[in-house]
Amino acid sequence: MPRTHGYSLKGERCYGEHDWHSRGRVNVLGALHQQELLTVTLIEGTINTDVFYSWVSQELVQSIPAKSVVVLDNATFHKRETIRTAIEERGHVLEFLPSYSPDLNPIEHKWSQAKARRRRYRCSVTELFAQWRT
Repeated sequence: MPRTHGYSLKGERCYGEHDWHSRGRVNVLGALHQQELLTVTLIEGTINTDVFYSWVSQELVQSIPAKSVVVLDNATFHKRETIRTAIEERGHVLEFLPSYSPDLNPIEHKWSQAKARRRRYRCSVTELFAQWRT
């Protein structure tokens, strides 16, 4: 994540000294239960329906408590019927948030905290979540 602000003399260009070594996009999939992250998976590249289904069936349903209510936003890759089936076959209930309501999604606040921490400590996504796993 590049810095959003910098300082320089008036009229002069601001140059940074930190090399961010941009390596491409890293997406994070995670599950939140009672304000604690249950599972976090880092995905290099974009997330599509196949990637999300694999995460749901291999990570999510394995780590959440029995008879949980799984709440997803309305991202298009959340909507495949096999995802609903994978969740409901394990005895969980699937619900969707109303459209355009990120404030109702508590995990968005966790991601915001993670991004702020990453900026503060100047660490990579991998380093940030390696701390969570220990």
